[in-house]
Amino acid sequence: MDVIAAIHGRRSVRSYDPKPVARDLIESIILDAAQAPPPFRDQNPLAFNVVQGAARIATYGKRVMDYTREHRPDGPGWDWLDRPGFKIFWDAPVIVIISGPVGDCNRAGQNLMLSAHARGLGTCWVGSPMLWLSAPEVRTELRIPSALMPVAVLCLGYSAAIPETVVRERPLIVWGDEA
Repeated sequence: MDVIAAIHGRRSVRSYDPKPVARDLIESIILDAAQAPPPFRDQNPLAFNVVQGAARIATYGKRVMDYTREHRPDGPGWDWLDRPGFKIFWDAPVIVIISGPVGDCNRAGQNLMLSAHARGLGTCWVGSPMLWLSAPEVRTELRIPSALMPVAVLCLGYSAAIPETVVRERPLIVWGDEA
């Protein structure tokens, strides 16, 4: 699959087959993710924490919901807590947590999603666990390096259902040409 096909064909998968993902395949996808260029020549450190097992991940999802309900900040953006049947990790058999500088994690996350798609796997970038992941005891439990901040959490696995293609409108393009 070429990169243009991957960009246009990748979807956020929210329904996973329980089939496990081979460790060497996960490692290959992470190695692809780590190829994301840093903003400067000096490579900023990244860490990829992998959690496997749909049952274990579902338990973490319940903990995320409980923790977030207890520590919910004021303001908008927390309506997902009130959605009946909402699942944090969508029954994925694998989650990958990327920690490090925000921009570097975002670039690595995009590479991870495209690599997984090109290799026949689905992904979904989930933001709902971020408050939970900021808790020191959770970071310690998941062995997230203390010097790095968790920035991205991605579900990974074989898709049970692939969402339909959404045709996106052309974005606003503002040219900076001189008048």
